[in-house]
Amino acid sequence: MSKKTKKFTLKTLTAAAMLAALSAVIGILCKNFFTFNIYYRITFENMPVILAGLLFGSVTGAAVGASADIISCLCSTNPNLNPIITLGAASVGALAGIVPYIIKNKGKAQTALAVVLAHLVGQVGIKSVGKMVYFGMPWQGILVGLLISVFVGAFEFWFINWLRSSRGVGHYLEGKLK
Repeated sequence: MSKKTKKFTLKTLTAAAMLAALSAVIGILCKNFFTFNIYYRITFENMPVILAGLLFGSVTGAAVGASADIISCLCSTNPNLNPIITLGAASVGALAGIVPYIIKNKGKAQTALAVVLAHLVGQVGIKSVGKMVYFGMPWQGILVGLLISVFVGAFEFWFINWLRSSRGVGHYLEGKLK
């Protein structure tokens, strides 16, 4: 393994760990302050997970999502670990990591598809099933979750797109700066 490969691997691991920590902190804050009831909350914890998937691929995105969900569950005031919701968090990163293979151009379309897939399948789909199975959420709760995801996803799209197009941060994340 060359020195350049080791640096890239260490940089990827460090960035992924920081994104997982950021997602966990956002999750903890939102679970404690922005939860309406056990079913609904406004949270931006998917944003670092989607970014990890876009930057580093499906496996790393899934690992960031799963680890962030587990950490935020264990550190919040309501430490209910739900394996289906953890699977949903992992799918958010995995789906975002698949998008660069579908859309090669690193533009708005790539970010939009990543956010839409992550929210529809991971957040609204899988996580809603976890809430129904473990917490007894009625099926109509999926509609409320979809409405929340539309607004949260719009902000996440804007922020991730801005971050990726930013000259300093975006170039660093894309590997153009050393």
